Order: sequence, then structure tokens, then C-alpha cells
Amino acid sequence: MESLRLWLVRHGETEVGSDGLYRPSHGLTARGQQQATEVAAVLRGVGIEVCYTSTLQRAIETAQTFARGTELDLVQIADLCEIETGDIYSASDEVKQQVIGHKIELDFSQFGGESPVEFSDRVALGYRHMFNDIRSRGVSHVAAFLHGGTIAAILDMLAGRPFSYRNRPRMPNCSYSMVELGPNGTASEWTGWESAHLTAHT
Repeated sequence: MESLRLWLVRHGETEVGSDGLYRPSHGLTARGQQQATEVAAVLRGVGIEVCYTSTLQRAIETAQTFARGTELDLVQIADLCEIETGDIYSASDEVKQQVIGHKIELDFSQFGGESPVEFSDRVALGYRHMFNDIRSRGVSHVAAFLHGGTIAAILDMLAGRPFSYRNRPRMPNCSYSMVELGPNGTASEWTGWESAHLTAHT
């Protein structure tokens, strides 16, 4: 198998509830659809052969924008969903604002959701599922339309360090990063996000 190029793409801007939090069923805003169209225009020029996404609506819609009008497979992997927040919606407004502002570690086990370790372990399973599927297809140019936390967990895993969402700059919606993977799914250090294609950052 030749070296594999994997484009990791964060989903577009997403609708939120009146409390500022995502719901699993929420899709993209009008600006999010525009962002998805802009990143699709860039990626259509690099020879993507298959697309992966989570099972959450915001990631699916972003991937569908790219795949629209093509015959590309769109493979959904549930283990690549964003961290499970449990019943965060019943938390105090103060805690919600800390979560929205990324001022606390994303540990939702106290609300019946996932701890960072549980989340990163699940994402590692999802990544292995994706990588094995890529190898079975024999392709070398792949896009994965995912979530900020999921992508951070993948990048930390590839770099051999513990997952920490707070130790890197925030990923703009529909920004992307390309990593080159070897035969065993390992990669070099993450270098940064490409977002010059976006007319509106979020």
C-alpha cells in the first residue's frame, strides 16, 4: 500500500439551542452550508476516493456537500462521533458557559457522558475501523468529515500523546489538515489548520 493522505475536516457551523449547546440532531446553519461548500471546492481538486464521517447530522451534512454530484462512498462510523455529553443540558448556566467557552476540560462523566479517556479510547477504535476499511479498499486519498474533539483525539493518538483538547488552537469550522499515514496508520506531527479558503470563520 502506498502512503495514504488523509484530510481531516471539521464540520461547518452548526445550529445550537437557546442555551448555546449542540444537540445530536442539529444540522448546519446557512453559514455552515457556505463553509461546507467552500471546503468542498478545495478538496475536489485533490483526488479524494472515499469519504468518512460520524453519525451526527452536522458532520453528515458537511460530507454530503462534498460528495454531492459524485459517486464517492460516504462511510459513517459511530465511534468517530464527538464526545458524549450526557445530560449536560440540565447543568447550571455557569457550567454551560464554561463548556461553550472551552474553559474547562471536556469531562462529561459527571453528567452521564464520557470522560476524556473514555472518549479518546472510543475514537481510537473508530480510527482503527476507518484505517482498516481504507486498507481493504486500496485507496490513497481519503477525507474524514468529523468534529473538533474527534480530530484532536486522532491527532494526539497519532503523535503518541494523551488526549487534551485544550492544548491546541481552536479549529475553525470547515478548516482541514492533511496527514500522511504509513502502512501501520502512524503519522508525523500535526502542523496546523488550513482555513484560507473560508470567507467566514467560526
